[in-house]
Amino acid sequence: MDISPKARATYFLKRVAAFRPSRVWTFARQIGQEQGKWAPLVLVDMLWWAAFHDTAYIDYYEADFALLTPRERKTFMTSLIQHHLATAVNDREVAKTLENKLNFNRAFGGFLGREWMQLDTTDTAALKDFASRHPVIIAKVPVSREGKGVFRYDTAEVADWDAFRAELVEKGQILIEQPIVQHPYLASYCAGTVNTTRITTYFDGETVHPMVMVQKFGRGAVSDQFTWGGFFTMLDDDGHSVGPGHTGNHKSSYEVHPESQQSIVDFQVPLWDQALALVDRAARQIPEVPYIGWDVAVGPEGPVLIEGNWVPGLYETRVSTTGIREGSRPRHERLMGDALHR
Repeated sequence: MDISPKARATYFLKRVAAFRPSRVWTFARQIGQEQGKWAPLVLVDMLWWAAFHDTAYIDYYEADFALLTPRERKTFMTSLIQHHLATAVNDREVAKTLENKLNFNRAFGGFLGREWMQLDTTDTAALKDFASRHPVIIAKVPVSREGKGVFRYDTAEVADWDAFRAELVEKGQILIEQPIVQHPYLASYCAGTVNTTRITTYFDGETVHPMVMVQKFGRGAVSDQFTWGGFFTMLDDDGHSVGPGHTGNHKSSYEVHPESQQSIVDFQVPLWDQALALVDRAARQIPEVPYIGWDVAVGPEGPVLIEGNWVPGLYETRVSTTGIREGSRPRHERLMGDALHR
């Protein structure tokens, strides 16, 4: 699956402009220390794969390329290939429905399973009324990534409601949501965080194809993203873990959850068939954006949507953690390979 010459040339020029020898050498040294490789050789290999195989340094590191053969490496997706696929098949204007969480909630209201409000278009009385039903609220910045714009507040601690509302608006936290109650099985892993399932789908106009499935686990923070200490495990087509979890950005392995001691390797997404059915219906709602990474929360009664990402996010297994030496690129190639030449 070769990317178009134009896309490769654009990527190469960007990499040259952003090239920082010290940063690349730091990666090479870390890989050498973690994988028992000679750092100078790792450095040369990283540069070669960046220049000729569409592989960013962070992709090389996170997918354990130093432990893989060239043939095995070519089965893994990279950030460039995924981004090119997303921009090739997804309508950029319609994708704004997914970029802005307010737009997403309006478009997918029937899939949310929770109450929400837009704070900057309502008054303090409306916020107090919302909090009377949901004393703990989730406040979000409408456009943010990696969980960085998500906050949790216990409104029992609010003394001045006008000041509280003004503070949230000033910080841009204008999307207020009811907290999600997760399935008891998921709560047994980490009750303090909603542990979400990422299901990336491709809609070919007739069939919604699940492409990559991942279970994310939190550590008690408001989000299960890496920026909040979270980690993930890849899932098979039946929603079962394929092995230990890992963070993706440093050498790590979680056979059990660090806090609850629940098994990661034996994990099974509850109500998996319902989760697949949910994203199947959701994907058909927005056919102009056929390639989406959906974040799903499984509740006691069934799954609900949290958000959709028009650039789905790169998730791959790590051979140092799971022993699996094949990535998701063959599946992408079978279904979306033609898009790379656009």
